[in-house]
Amino acid sequence: MPAEGSRLELSRRGALRMLAGTALGAVALGVAVPSRAFAASGVAQAGADPVVIDQTATTDNVTVLLATAAGRMPDMSVQGGDTRKNFYIDNFLTSSDYLTWDVQVAAGASYQASLLVDTDAGETFTLSVDGTSSSFTFTAPAGWNRVLVGDLALPTGSSTIRLTRGSLTHDVYVKSLELIRASDVAARNTRITAARADTTWLSKAGYGLMFQYGSWGYPHNVGPAKSLDQQAADFDVPAFVEMVQETGAGYVVWSISWWGYHLDAPLSSPDSIVTAAGGPASPGLTSTRDLIGDVAAACQAAGIRFMLYYHTGDEDSAWWPYQNWPATFATNGTGDRSTFFANWTEVVTEIGNRYGSNLDGFFFDDGMVLYYPAAYEQLQKAARAGNSKRLVSWNNWILPAVTDFQDVWFGEGSTGGAQTGSAAAGGNGVFTSGPYQGLLQHGMFTMDDDWGVHTQNTTVSTASTVTSAAAIGWATGAVSRNVPISFDLMMYQDGTVNPNDLRILGDVRQAVRGTAPSVPTGTTTVNDTDTGITYTGSWTHSTGRGAGDLGDDVHWTSTDGDSFSYTFTGTGIDVIGPRSSVSQHFSVAVDGVTIGQFSQYAASYTPQAVLYGARHLNPGTHTVTVTKVDGGYLQLDALRTVPNPTMVNDADAAVSYVGTWTHSTGRGVGDYGDDVHWTSTNGDSATITFTGTGIDVIAPMEAADGTANILLDGAQVGTTDAAYSGSYTPQQFLYQVRGLAPGSHTLKLVKTGGTYVQVDAFQIWP
Repeated sequence: MPAEGSRLELSRRGALRMLAGTALGAVALGVAVPSRAFAASGVAQAGADPVVIDQTATTDNVTVLLATAAGRMPDMSVQGGDTRKNFYIDNFLTSSDYLTWDVQVAAGASYQASLLVDTDAGETFTLSVDGTSSSFTFTAPAGWNRVLVGDLALPTGSSTIRLTRGSLTHDVYVKSLELIRASDVAARNTRITAARADTTWLSKAGYGLMFQYGSWGYPHNVGPAKSLDQQAADFDVPAFVEMVQETGAGYVVWSISWWGYHLDAPLSSPDSIVTAAGGPASPGLTSTRDLIGDVAAACQAAGIRFMLYYHTGDEDSAWWPYQNWPATFATNGTGDRSTFFANWTEVVTEIGNRYGSNLDGFFFDDGMVLYYPAAYEQLQKAARAGNSKRLVSWNNWILPAVTDFQDVWFGEGSTGGAQTGSAAAGGNGVFTSGPYQGLLQHGMFTMDDDWGVHTQNTTVSTASTVTSAAAIGWATGAVSRNVPISFDLMMYQDGTVNPNDLRILGDVRQAVRGTAPSVPTGTTTVNDTDTGITYTGSWTHSTGRGAGDLGDDVHWTSTDGDSFSYTFTGTGIDVIGPRSSVSQHFSVAVDGVTIGQFSQYAASYTPQAVLYGARHLNPGTHTVTVTKVDGGYLQLDALRTVPNPTMVNDADAAVSYVGTWTHSTGRGVGDYGDDVHWTSTNGDSATITFTGTGIDVIAPMEAADGTANILLDGAQVGTTDAAYSGSYTPQQFLYQVRGLAPGSHTLKLVKTGGTYVQVDAFQIWP
């Protein structure tokens, strides 16, 4: 999913394969640590000294024995493929294969043992202590689970714990063996209960949006990325919040790090950590503008909760080399990770304190393969700095939730569907059993080809990877069980996203929230008697009703399966009719593709209601079909269409130029209208006043092109840079904005640098 540093996918029985844009992370469980916090304790390596189990620890007192650190037969291998991350052991195939861990306790005691293992159904194992009678033979359920084996009796001094197989049907994967003194279990369970935050607000939020956006992003053209400071300064927060509101999302998950560790916040700790470790005096890892703070505050002011996704930055050369990551960790789980955890704690604590109650949650990626084993009780406290109610989630990837000191299942790749232990309809969304018991179920998944924009000249396909029907099904099913789901959208540096994603999310909003889209400018309304409407079935035209209907009439049918269709040109349509207590459900299809079912019900008669509204359709001709599903009546009053965007050429009278501009025609290089206006003088400007809710500035890009400021209604809202090292590339988006208040607006472009600034066209969105 999100994590840039874990772009791997591993099937249960398949080979490891690299997938661009796939993020794999993990969740973890508390681990006993030595007196020096966060050192690599609880890791037994073949031939090494035994793991000394700390019997004095009162928190983080689970000892984790990694399978990669165990004694084993030579043909048993470490699954992986990443030099930083620790995965698990496979090729555990024969009766002679084994895993052994040497441990040492000051005083003999019973230890509750849990095995993190992936098996097929019915596989049996034996866990024993060599030279003693302490032994358990057990059967593991299918898939990845934490299997509670029983209480092993560890004698005073050193001993060897051994895992062997009974049945040999298939290979099994082993991540670790976890031990906690049996007498400490009750106290730990009490701490877990006390540490759990209230997840009610998230369970009631329904669905939210996720953005893997940051300094690693690129503009919606062929050009290079803006600098860390420039992209942060230019980002239009009000337009972003307006877009989120349009989707009906209840929360936002924003990435503070992902495809890099250059953060959109003026934090002091990242730079100071690098400098103190011998790095540059000014590493430049943080922005001047607190973009994250601005987004968080604006979201909260709009009633939208705000959470952060955090990646370790393990592929950012300006950050990761200063974490002193041990080279041995990937192969056998050993090495001192104290620098990494100390730095993580410092940064996360600063983030938490900075944003306080505006930061509602943290989603930490790679919890299983980079963090685990860790002192999760300590990490949870650090993650809640500034807000004791903050939710915490660790990505478990395909494994069990490997710590109980968290609140929410990460749910990478999940659409929120029911699975083992899921809450029933009407429940609180919390898993009641299974590998994630006690955590709020949650799902996050991509709507596009990747989790975020992170390469130059990225074109986000206008065809989303999901459909409205699927998204509505996921959302309504999850909401019925109070399970939140997060739709991930790829977003360019100007804050624009795939319009098809917005179309789908508008459909989800209507199905889940029951709220209609806003009405843009320039719409056209036709009455239910319009000859362009085709009625199929036994429809009746009712007139003179005196109930407030448009034209004082409606068409109605009481027959399930009856329908009407209408073909129109534009980017949206509203189906308008009265809501009433005798109406129920109808289905909608656009261009022959089923969108979903919606309701016409209301307790009292409500005329001229928007029963369904489509937005962000591709400009062109479309056909909408509405079919009665159930209830007493389906009634149609009117249809309102949203026109296509309008192209305004650079030579149009609506565009005014100030300065020494030249109009160049007949160029034959692919410009809109085969012409452009250009200037070489800084301070020259081009201005257009338009009526609508959005505008695109279109121009060619080449090496000699330069920079400009963009002003909207008198306020600077961004900058453009048309310089591009490649060949002349026409009709590129230099600036885009959506979600403006319907009405008249003025955009002004002012040249600030470079050899030339060129203007080709403007696209006006109604």
